[in-house]
Amino acid sequence: MNNPRSYEEACRTFKWRIPDRYNLAFDVCDRQTMGSADGHRTALIVEGADGEVERYTFHVLRLLANRLANVLDALGVTPGDRVALALPAGLEAAVTLLAVTRMGAVAVPIPTALGAEPLGWRLANSGAIAAVIDPTVIPALAEIRASLTGLGPVLSPNGGGPGIAEMWASVEKASDSFAPLVTPAGHPAFIFYPAHASGKPPGAVLPHRAMVGGLPAVELSMGLFPQFGDITWTSADWMTGEALFRAVLPAWHHGVPVVASPTVASMGGFHPGHALDIMSRHGVRAAYLPPVHLAALCEAAANRPHAMPRAIASGPDPLDEDLHERVIKVFGIHANEAWGVLETGAVAANLAGLMELRPPSPGRTAPGLTIEATDERGKAVKAGERGILAVSPNAPGSFLGYWGDRVEGPARRVAGWLLTGRLGCRDLDNYIWPEPLAQPDDVVMIRGLPVRLDEVEAALDAHPLVEKSGVIALADGELRAFVVARNAADGDLAEQLKAWITLRRGGTECPRRVELVDSLPLAVDGSILRDELMARPLRLDAPTSEERWRSQRK
Repeated sequence: MNNPRSYEEACRTFKWRIPDRYNLAFDVCDRQTMGSADGHRTALIVEGADGEVERYTFHVLRLLANRLANVLDALGVTPGDRVALALPAGLEAAVTLLAVTRMGAVAVPIPTALGAEPLGWRLANSGAIAAVIDPTVIPALAEIRASLTGLGPVLSPNGGGPGIAEMWASVEKASDSFAPLVTPAGHPAFIFYPAHASGKPPGAVLPHRAMVGGLPAVELSMGLFPQFGDITWTSADWMTGEALFRAVLPAWHHGVPVVASPTVASMGGFHPGHALDIMSRHGVRAAYLPPVHLAALCEAAANRPHAMPRAIASGPDPLDEDLHERVIKVFGIHANEAWGVLETGAVAANLAGLMELRPPSPGRTAPGLTIEATDERGKAVKAGERGILAVSPNAPGSFLGYWGDRVEGPARRVAGWLLTGRLGCRDLDNYIWPEPLAQPDDVVMIRGLPVRLDEVEAALDAHPLVEKSGVIALADGELRAFVVARNAADGDLAEQLKAWITLRRGGTECPRRVELVDSLPLAVDGSILRDELMARPLRLDAPTSEERWRSQRK
């Protein structure tokens, strides 16, 4: 997108330019090393836990991705096969994403914080035949490996184990020549499962062109991205569509460096102080920050020196007016937004200066797209009337469908529209107004992620020393568990249960406090009376996630 002087000009002059044959890895990596492009430009800046910084060029990423593609090819991975990856932000994630998509296989990104149960569902449901995982994921995989009969070779950087090969040792021996598969633009590239979704969520299949389909909204929200000197960073998990399609891949598409720091969202939570340090040290000019992270950054930055980025984008949930004002006060700029669901990609956006901001609306329909509010049959309702927000089905960023036969999810195609499943309206100025998602009573938000309390309780109850458990959410966004033990419990049971939950459900669902009690308040039907548990006094002697992180850094 050029630098339009108005939203109307942006819409009037925009044209889609997506070739019929399009490979994502070739676009965001190989293309940056060809012709007049300087392949020795920095593509990736990685700051490790020890503070050491490594820089990698597009040329180096291409050669490493070629090597890994040859490794996967030798292991039997073919176009269309699913390859799971559970890796933190950094070199391994970048190389694996590029290797899998360049060979026409389908990447299945899985957040490393997930425990064995949600990890097992994603591996089994996607039919992944190979995986590249971080060493921290190995214990969770070991718990469910025997049940994954279709999973073949597993690679892991910096450490192997029974049935797990060392990734870099294999890469070092492979050829650095591998021609990207010339895929149709609509060829499947990813299967994304909603990050930390409860239960057994369906996987959304996205094509190679999906990143390009979201560029108009992303470029608007990033302040007419790219601008000269831009360096990009996101606090979102690289194993989500948010991070990849709203920050990492668009940056590489434009030849812009991306900063990665695995420690920002490790060790049990997001660490705003460390995030501010990352932005300052590396001169980040364009950042994508989910709303919960943006709010935490505003609080942390209020009383300390910090970076002043050129542009801050947020989403997919709309920002309220209070957070908009806090961003202006702390960073001196407006926070722009990009809205869309997993199945559509970013389809609406705002940009201060190019259009009026009207919070809590996340903005106007992105150039090249059409959004309407419709009824259940796909018939558009009048502007301003409540309906199901729907996107024209020819939108390049739209998903291909849910993985598997006859699988249903929140989005569906009806009468020429892709219904998002989100209620809201569109006004006469093309602003969209999505309604907040209503969560069931037993679903709470922990660090911006949905957690089902009954699933945490079920995992606790599965421990051989637990008779019954009840779990509640504290006001500070942490979980508190009450446990009735089967027998006389030793003093270590609480810590054992924390490790048990972390392994099976993931760190996000691990209670901050586990208290052993003689009984639990129960309703007539046997369900937990959570209101009575909430009324019990709280002992404030446990460290916060930020304190835990800082103690481990010493």
